[in-house]
Formats: sequence, structure tokens, C-alpha cells
Amino acid sequence: MASNDSGANQPEVPRVGFLGRGFFHSDHKTIGLRYLWLALFSVFLGMAMSLLMRIHLVWPSVHLPFFSGLAGTPDRYAALATLHGSLMVFLVLTAAPQAGFGNYFLPLQIGAREMAFPALNALSFWATVASLFGMTAAFLIAPRAGITLWIVSVAIFCGASLLNALNFSVTTIDLRTKGMTLPRLPLTVWAWFINSVLGLLIFSILLAASVCLLSDRLLSTHLFAPFYILTGQPVSVAANAQSVLWQRLFWFFAQAEVYVAMLPCFGLITHLISTFSRKPVWMERLVVLALCGVGVFGFCVWGEHMFASGMNPFSPLVFSMLASSLGLPAVILLISWLGTLWNARIQLNTAMLFALGFVSLFMSGGLSGIFLARHDLAAAAVSDDFVTGHFHLVMGVAATFAILGALFFWFPKLFGRRLNEPLGKLHFWLTFAGESAFLAPRNILTGDGDVRILGQIDRGGDGGERRGDDDVAVFFAGDEREERREKSARVRERFVHFPVAGDYATSHVKTSERKTLTQGAPRTQSSQRRVGIICW
Repeated sequence: MASNDSGANQPEVPRVGFLGRGFFHSDHKTIGLRYLWLALFSVFLGMAMSLLMRIHLVWPSVHLPFFSGLAGTPDRYAALATLHGSLMVFLVLTAAPQAGFGNYFLPLQIGAREMAFPALNALSFWATVASLFGMTAAFLIAPRAGITLWIVSVAIFCGASLLNALNFSVTTIDLRTKGMTLPRLPLTVWAWFINSVLGLLIFSILLAASVCLLSDRLLSTHLFAPFYILTGQPVSVAANAQSVLWQRLFWFFAQAEVYVAMLPCFGLITHLISTFSRKPVWMERLVVLALCGVGVFGFCVWGEHMFASGMNPFSPLVFSMLASSLGLPAVILLISWLGTLWNARIQLNTAMLFALGFVSLFMSGGLSGIFLARHDLAAAAVSDDFVTGHFHLVMGVAATFAILGALFFWFPKLFGRRLNEPLGKLHFWLTFAGESAFLAPRNILTGDGDVRILGQIDRGGDGGERRGDDDVAVFFAGDEREERREKSARVRERFVHFPVAGDYATSHVKTSERKTLTQGAPRTQSSQRRVGIICW
């Protein structure tokens, strides 16, 4: 006789209304698909922002109806770049591989019926939608109100990501099926689980920093001291300035965010290579340890972006060594992928092509990252364009290849139909050729120079721009080799003695030497009040 437990006589479930299906539906598959659709919408919106920036760079005087209608000022252009980065980093690279594919496939791969907290899962999705609309609206309103709205949207996204990370962690730990021990977990589940633990650590920091920043703006607190308060203060005061606190909190999140975006991609690519090589993953246990190493080292290298902010003289060396240590787990992952491909019967479909493209981009991006791990950036003579190229190569294009490969692979499971293989391969080759034509020349042209060390610009009484003696503006690319060496030497010399935030970048220099270094030509009253800033 059939019973309810056998599945023959399930109790009738009442029909859910439109609001229940549309807004309160908490099925993990539905929420995963909604995250993917949200990421797709954000991709098109972010690409439109990027296209506007490209058009403005190529044709600065061209009339853009939409942009001109919003008062195309430099502040508005900076907001355009901020919106592009926010959409791509938060709503695409963070949402798609972790929240999209993770919500859909993690319960299926561990034998669970649902995520641990379905209601929180739905709440986190709608909070992410609210953050998307808030970030987009921040570009359309007045700059001052737009900055506040953008900070609120970032705080909302951090809260949603914390709920997501908590849900993933509890689901992986508590809802595994019988016999699914931790060593038996698929590598994709390991990647999602490690990423959720890392997300719990870093999104809580950014959420607290955003709340403090909002408190400064709305409640007139002074948790982050304004920069002008430090002008003219002695070295001992400026060295402990709270203005650097925001930089530390932000980079504590932002550097680890790179690995929040990449860790799920590592799991997806490993799964794709193993599937279409028709072989098990080579050194699977070591790959799990490498994923853990990426999470640990990625969490500890936040100071890599503050080499020019006046840190303790020994701190850059420590962070540089930690950043270089990321090469060990990266090499383990690369050797595992190549070992899995060795003597394999490879099936070169579209998903596998995107996986191999990811490996290629990961190798080239890792090589460019060797230069950025050095603590003497001026000696390395790399530029902000080189950093931007490295960032887009690794976190932008490589992660996109992983997302597209997983989408081609799991599309029949997601939507019940297959994508066209010839069109998919054409898509891959056009994308691969396009990113090579865009990023490779950028790294080649800027790797030898294009150093930008800019001081803050003085504005005299006549409204003109005037630079003081402490300002250095060096723009060079494509010069003769000997000329580049001489300019790099001059930049290195000025970098050591450049006054940053009250000259505490040279606080480790002896007092007599510092007096000698700061002596120079007579300065105007405005330049004496100015605090130098290094912008890379």
C-alpha cells in the first residue's frame, strides 16, 4: 500500500497567487535563475556605460544626447566610471557565479531539497535588486544626493551578500545528504563554500564602513576626518590621521573581492575541464587546499593597494610577500588543469573552449600580477593603465569566460534546450579576439612607463591652475629606452621624498634629512597649505 512517504499520495498544495509566485517565491532554482537574469541586465547596462566612456575618449567634443542632458561635467564623468565599476563588480562578477549558479546547483550537488533559509534567500535577492536600482538612480540625480544614494545602495548590497553567504555556509555544513562527507564534496561546492566564508568576513567590513560614512554625511559625525583638517598639521598628527582609515577599510574589502569573484570561477572551470577531458580532476585534494589558500592569502593582502599612502616602512614588504605567495595556490590550480588535460580525450565544444580560454587568460593575468606585487611601484615603472589592464584581464574577462562556459554547459539543465554549437564557437572566437585586441596592446604600451604621479592642483585667485614644486607630472610612453631609464630614476627619487598627507611618507627619514629634503624654492601661500596626493 502506498503511503505519503513513498510519494504516491502527496498532500495537495494550495495554489500560490501572482504575488506569491512573483515576489515571495523562495525556490532555490527560481532565485538562481533570477540572479542570472539580473546579472545579464547589469552586463548590458555596464557595457552601455563603458561605451559612453570610450566614445568620450575617442571623440571628446562629440555631442551625446543622454550624457549632455545630465550636464556632462567632470564630476558626472567620474560618476559614469563609478557606476560602470559598481555594476560589473557587484551585480555581475559577484552575483552571477556565486548567487546565480550557486543557488541553483549547490543544493542539487549535495543532495539537499532546498537552501537552509529560503525566506532569507528571497530577501537577499530583492535587496540586490534594490541596490541595482539605487546605484543606477545615483547617476541620474544631483551629485551630492547621488553619492549618498550610492553609499546606501552599497550598504544594501553588502547586507544581501551577507545573507547569501550565511545561507551558503549553513546549507553546505548542515544539509548534506547521508554519506556526503566533506572530502566527497564536488569542487564547485568547495569553491562556493570557501567563497561564502570569505564573503562573511569582507562584506561585514564594507557594510560597517558604509554605515560610518553615511553617519558622517547625514549625522555630522567625524568617524572619517575630512582631509583638509590635516592640512598644516605636524607629522605626528598626520601620521595617525583617520582619513586613511577609510582607505584601509575599503581595500580590506576590495582586494579580497577579487577572489570572491574568482573562487567560484575556479570551481566551475575545474568541473568543465574534468567533464570534457573525460578524466577525474588530477590532484583533487591538493586543488581543495589551493582554493583554501586563495581565500586565506586573498584575505591578507589588502595593504597591497596602500603602498603610496604612508604606511609603516616595513608593512609594504610584508604585504608584497603575501601577494607573491598567491602564486603558489595559483600554480597548483594551473598544474591540476594541465594534468587533467594531459593525454585526455578532449571534447572541444563551446563550454570547453571557454574553459581553455579562461586558463590562457589566467596565465597571462598572473604574469602581469608579478609586477604589481612589488612594493616599489615607482621602480617597477608601471602605470594606472597597466593596473587597469591587469584587473580587466583577470577579474573582468577571465571571470566572464568562466560564467559563459558554465552557462553553455548548464543551459539544457536551466532552460530545457541546447544552445547552437557553431554560433557558440563563433561567439567564443570573437570574444577572445576582441579582448586580445583591447587588453594586450594596453599592457604592452603602458608596461614600460606612463607613470602618473600627480599632486593636488592649486587654483589661484584668477581661477587658473598652478602646480607647486612638490607636484610631479610625468607622462611618458614609447620613448627611447635610455630616456625612460632616466625618467624612472627621477620618479623614484621624487617618490621617496614626496610629501603625502603631511609628509608622513618620509617619517622614517631622520629629522635632519627631512629638513634637507623639504627645502626648495619659495612656495606660495596656497601651496604651503596644500597636501600632496599620489594618484596612480
